[in-house]
Amino acid sequence: MAYEKPGPQQPAHALMPAEKDAVLSFAGREDTVDYSLQLLAIKGAEANAFYLSASSVRLILQENGLGDDRTGRVRNSTRRNKPDRPDELTGPNQCWCWDVSYIKTDVLRVFWYLYVMLDEWSRKVVAWRISRYHNHEEAMGLIDDAIIAEGLLDVDKENLPVVVNDRGVQMKAKDVKQMFTDLGLTQTFSRPRTPNDNPFIESFFSSLKRAPVYPGRFSHLNEGVVMDFFGEYFRWYNTEHYHSRIGYVTPEQMHQDLAAGIIAERKRVLGKQQKLRKMYWSATQTTGSGL
Repeated sequence: MAYEKPGPQQPAHALMPAEKDAVLSFAGREDTVDYSLQLLAIKGAEANAFYLSASSVRLILQENGLGDDRTGRVRNSTRRNKPDRPDELTGPNQCWCWDVSYIKTDVLRVFWYLYVMLDEWSRKVVAWRISRYHNHEEAMGLIDDAIIAEGLLDVDKENLPVVVNDRGVQMKAKDVKQMFTDLGLTQTFSRPRTPNDNPFIESFFSSLKRAPVYPGRFSHLNEGVVMDFFGEYFRWYNTEHYHSRIGYVTPEQMHQDLAAGIIAERKRVLGKQQKLRKMYWSATQTTGSGL
């Protein structure tokens, strides 16, 4: 009689085949490729995909030749190339960036979605839209709005802007990628969880939500009120707001290539005033009294 180990042939706590399949499917997605073992375990549970410890996740990945480099360090993010921006921006419509921000409402977990396209050189908002939907159709509408607003429909492809975005599902949708191709636009992606790759739009949303006029929450029912607020805000931002990063001119002035002349005129006036002061004090010392 052949010798057999005592106990059950299959441990009662062994991982089920469905659990292994769920881990492999979840870990193989593009948006989870940089997750550490611990983050895979946590995010997998939050997504109701599987409920396993990090060590069990490691075992499954190693059994399938996938787990050797899941160390918890930001490995693939550092290896991926930065967004392929122009080396130097010299004018408007050379590089745009865009993203979507969640706008809180008076109902928990109900949002408006704010889509914004920003010119990186001038910091002008070239297009924006508010929607109830977070999808690629709205993203395509934003791109259309920007192209039309800037009169770029008939511009040669080599003179069209590079467009920077993150790796959200809206940005990677086939229809969006095809739209970029059809329009002749170059789409470039920031690295996962690397906000500094797309800093201009991140900074913009941060400044918007910290503005004193920002209400914090909006009615989930009244789209007109939401549209009116952002319409007025973007009008002010583009045409009245003196942006510190572009020499304290407005984004619209920068976009129209007026900034250099405005800044030069400020310096001229200041220089003229300095000469007047010298003349004043020189006359005062000579005559012993003011002019």
